[in-house]
This record gives sequence, C-alpha cells and structure tokens, in this order.
Amino acid sequence: MAGCAYWLDYLNGGQAGGDTLALYYQHVIFRDYISIQNTSGYETLKSRGLELVEDDSLRNAIVSLYEYDYEIIKLFEEEYQEMQYFKNYYPLFQEELMPYMDLDSLGQVVKVRAIDGLEGERRKRLSNALFQIRHNRQFVL
Repeated sequence: MAGCAYWLDYLNGGQAGGDTLALYYQHVIFRDYISIQNTSGYETLKSRGLELVEDDSLRNAIVSLYEYDYEIIKLFEEEYQEMQYFKNYYPLFQEELMPYMDLDSLGQVVKVRAIDGLEGERRKRLSNALFQIRHNRQFVL
C-alpha cells in the first residue's frame, strides 16, 4: 500500500523518484502473494481434541482462524481474479511507463525519469489502477 501511495504521489506531480520509485515498481506494487500458513500446531491440537482448550471463546477463535480465515485469505490472494496484480496491472504500467525507465544490463529498472509527457487519460488509467490495487490490499488486511 505504501508503494501505491508513493506512485500516486509521483503521478500527481510529487517529488518521488530515483531508486526508491524503481524499487516500488519492481518489488512492491505488482507482487502477487501465495498464502502459506503453518497449520501443524492446529492439526495436532485437532487430533488430540479441541476440548484441550478449556476457554470456549479461545477455542472458537482458533477454529475460526484455521478453518475459515486462512481459507478466505488463500482464496483472495491466490484464486480471486481481481487480486492477480501482476497479470492485471503490470502490462498497463509497462506500456505507459517504459519510455520513462532506465534499465541496467540485466533489464532491471534502475530509475524512472520525470513523466512530464504522461497526461490526461493515460495518467488517469494508472492512478485508477493504483487505487484499485491499494483498495484490494486494504480489503485483504
């Protein structure tokens, strides 16, 4: 979400730029997540009997976390089409921003120059995509 805020500021004339902007571009905004939860403790507890947890509200919270919450997070992050940031948004940003990017010999973005020529509908599309990414990440949290 910080990467989205950083890029929105940049698109709206802020002073962001240089190495940090490239880092946010390559490693933050379009990162898709794979949901990994260590459920071994819960599986052991379940096999020995959840009644070992005497506090009813704590037992319910544990069951809810492992049986419901983790499954919902996994569905959102891995299977829900709108949450596939790289697939949905990366091509748009590549198309619009490539003329402003400096790459190293490995093809990594090292700098994004001022985007003075990026106006109107093009800038709006990028801003809207950043808003959607940020909104979806807030929803998951």
